Formats: sequence, C-alpha cells, structure tokens
Amino acid sequence: MNNIKDLCDDGFKFGDLNGGIDSIAFSSLKKALKSYFSTYESIALEGNSFFKELPSTNINCIEYIEHYSETIIHFQHFFELICKDILRKEHELLVLNIDNKHEVLFDLVNGNKVNQSELEKINTIEFDRTLKRLCNLITTGKLDSSYSFFNDKHNKIALEELNKIRNRIWHRGSYVLNYQSFDIYIGKYILPIIYKIMNLSEYSSFGASWKYANLDSKIDPLLEIIKECKSSTPMFDKLAFLKELGRAAYENPLTKNSFKVLREIIVQRTERIALNELPHPNSKYHYISKCPVCGTKSLVKYEDSDGDLHESGEFYVSYWTWIYNIKCYCCSFELQSSGMKNPSEYGYKIPAFWFENIHEEEHEE
Repeated sequence: MNNIKDLCDDGFKFGDLNGGIDSIAFSSLKKALKSYFSTYESIALEGNSFFKELPSTNINCIEYIEHYSETIIHFQHFFELICKDILRKEHELLVLNIDNKHEVLFDLVNGNKVNQSELEKINTIEFDRTLKRLCNLITTGKLDSSYSFFNDKHNKIALEELNKIRNRIWHRGSYVLNYQSFDIYIGKYILPIIYKIMNLSEYSSFGASWKYANLDSKIDPLLEIIKECKSSTPMFDKLAFLKELGRAAYENPLTKNSFKVLREIIVQRTERIALNELPHPNSKYHYISKCPVCGTKSLVKYEDSDGDLHESGEFYVSYWTWIYNIKCYCCSFELQSSGMKNPSEYGYKIPAFWFENIHEEEHEE
C-alpha cells in the first residue's frame, strides 16, 4: 500500500475514540493549557526582567514564541469547535459552507438522511462567522440562555481578538504578545470563558479529558491564575509560580499510573535520585523538600555561594550562600530564584524554597 491516496485514506475519525466532541476539542484545550503553563519555563532564568512592574519589552526567546504560538492556536481551535458544536446541535446547516452542494442542501432542508461521509467533504464556516452567528442567535432568543456568556461584551471581544491573533500567527507568523500582556489576556479573559463552558451541562463531565489531576498542595493553578488576574496589579512572579505548578501537574507520573506498585517504584526511584543530587549531604541546611505538585520528597534545592576576599586575597572576610534553583525529580516541577518569592509571600502554606545565609569569618592578623 504505497499509493499516496491509499496511505492518506488509511485512518479513522478522531471523534470515534470517545464518540464525541471531547476527543479533539478538549485535546486542543489540554495542549493550549500545557503550552501556556510552559511560558514561564522559557523565560525562567530572566525572571527579574519579566516580573517587574515595568512595560514589557520585546521577547527574542524562541522557546517563549513557540509556547505562545501553540497556546493561541490551540485555544482558538478549542473555542471554534465548541461554538460549532453548539450550533450543530440545532442544525448541521448552521456550520456548513454549503452554497454549491445543492443536493445535500436540499436533503438537509427537508430533513432527509445525509451520509456522514458527504458532510465531511464540505468545509465549515470560519470562526469569525461562527461566533457572529452564535451570538446573533443568542441575542434573538433562538438559542438557550445558558450560552448567553458568549454575548458578554468582554468575552466576545476576547474571542474576536483571539481569532485575529491566531490568524496573524497562522498566515503571517509575525505577531507575538509581550509576556505580561499575554499573562493578563489569558488569565483575565480567556480562562474564565473556558470555565463557563465547562459549567455547561453538555461539557461538565469532560474534565478528565483536559485537566490535570489534583496537586498535593491542594492548589488549583487555573483558578488561582484567574483570581490573581482580577487584581489591578497582578503579581507576575506569582502567576509564573502557578503556571509551573500547572505544567508539572500535567507531567506528574504518579497520576498516570493506576497500579500502586508502579507508583511506589517511581517514588522510591525519584527519591533516590534526589538524595544523590545533594550538594552537601552533611549540611545543616535542608536541601530536600516535599514537592507541592506530586508530594514526593524529591524536590532538591541547589546552592551557590560568593564572598568578599580579604585585601591580601588569601581568605574570605565574609561569604554568603543562597538557593538559586529547585527541581523535583518526580514530576519535573522547577523554579529559578530569579524574581521569585517564597510561596508564603503568595499566600500559600508551603515551606520556603529560597534562603540566603551570610557568614562572617574570623582570622588572626
């Protein structure tokens, strides 16, 4: 079977996996969230310059641009499929660009059965037209009032802008939102719409298709991001902390294994790795912590040091040590100290990640 057409015809409908919209729409939502959460990881070493309450500067980091693009493209895809699914529940014709398919149009208008394969050959309308149609039918009372949030002024503008930004990426590949503006746009405007969709009866049972499992710290990163972005002065370092919790939650291997024995093996292995990573096994400082995501004692704190040399250059008059990086060897949760505060300063009861100790040395002259 080497014929190109035969190869491309040898497949299956993605929607058949679970028999519904969740198979692909929520797959895109999950991908969008994972990409958004990863935007902190891509700028972590430069956190100080991104978290300050200053106008954002242009970002040249290719990893940030990749995660940004994936976030926008997959969020737009999710919303487009959901809006079309809502319209399709009323009638297939509401989403089809069917002007030249006269026989299919006749059968649909008259309620005649139409072969699904015929419908799949017909393009659907673009997202901007879909959104306008959906909002118009809501306004005129043709659709159930439970969808009225789509017509909220801010929600409608947010989705229109999402489509524009997606098109600028898709067709021109030339537009990237700055880090702080991107955080606020997603956290204040896009994520709340997602939660309103998830509260609809037809989608409320699909959480397992797109959301991470519960974190050991009981923090829900998405809800906390929404809450923080309601502030007139959101803390971008706190948002980064929450994004990294969310990113690692998707990577947590303990939630992906249903067998207790496998989870125990993973915990034992990662805790051994963490012990081997200790920079000073006999240090009085506590270098391993319980991870707020997976709950294992695999979160290693990495230390650095510096000091002031005596004028003779032979010894240090004083020196100091600090934690510059933390990393969990189970779920991959990782933070750089640059621009970051301890969790308690963000309002969370999690032991401190960062410390600095200053040592004064005494030497006989």
